[in-house]
Amino acid sequence: MPISRRISFSSSNRTRGSGPSLAASSTLFGCLMAGTAAILFQLTLGTLVVAYTPVVPWIMGVFLLGLPLAIGVTRSRPGLCMPAVAIMTLTGVSPAFVVDAPLWGRTVNLRLVDDIPEGVGVAGYAAPRWRIATEFAGEARMSGGRGSKGYGTRRLAPLVGEGWRPELPVEVWVAGEVRDSGRVLASHPQFWNESGGEYVRFVGVAVSGAQIIARDAAKKLGLKTLDEPLIVTRAPSVAGALAEQYRAIARTAAVPLLGWAFCILLAAGFSKWREQRRR
Repeated sequence: MPISRRISFSSSNRTRGSGPSLAASSTLFGCLMAGTAAILFQLTLGTLVVAYTPVVPWIMGVFLLGLPLAIGVTRSRPGLCMPAVAIMTLTGVSPAFVVDAPLWGRTVNLRLVDDIPEGVGVAGYAAPRWRIATEFAGEARMSGGRGSKGYGTRRLAPLVGEGWRPELPVEVWVAGEVRDSGRVLASHPQFWNESGGEYVRFVGVAVSGAQIIARDAAKKLGLKTLDEPLIVTRAPSVAGALAEQYRAIARTAAVPLLGWAFCILLAAGFSKWREQRRR
């Protein structure tokens, strides 16, 4: 065979061999980008739902939204559909375990007991002349779900202004967590009697449970409180608590993003192995 024909033949083989590899790489890169966008969308949507809506009905909708998103993302690579479904549905509900404070808002200086602003625009409160009435505290065990082992105790006590008396209603309760692991959070009741500090508005899946604890404590101790009292947690500052929450959300985002990248790498390795076997 002439040299020119041998060169042409080998070049033709390389071109045919590289075609499927390039196509596979292209579809995997597209899946990686689309999946990353879907994960970030689910995380953002879930975070907003937990922070600003009645959580339970809406968070289930975010969870189920992960299914069509995963199917759409993996249309060109059906083998990735199942891991995509698992990652994207769980990403949608992961903020429920992280978000317990508003995402933004101002810090209001509390003055009058009967004038406590709430709503989306309020992240927390400064209350220099208020105190936590620890003598009227109530508590209950915390657990991860039905049948699961408890991991700590949630304690609540009234936050009251100057001149408050036990016969007056309690509108604000401070929530603190005592972990069985010994981990001391910023909301731990051991900090309640320290000077300074601010109060972050409590949001998320645990609010209704905290309100139940507050109502039970009020009933047991002969106090008056609202059906849905305002729940806050003590922190060195409201701004610092919000910044720490954003860091926690970023750490939460890293898990599904790394998991999805790992799935793409496995798919790329499998495609390479299958291509080599066909040669």
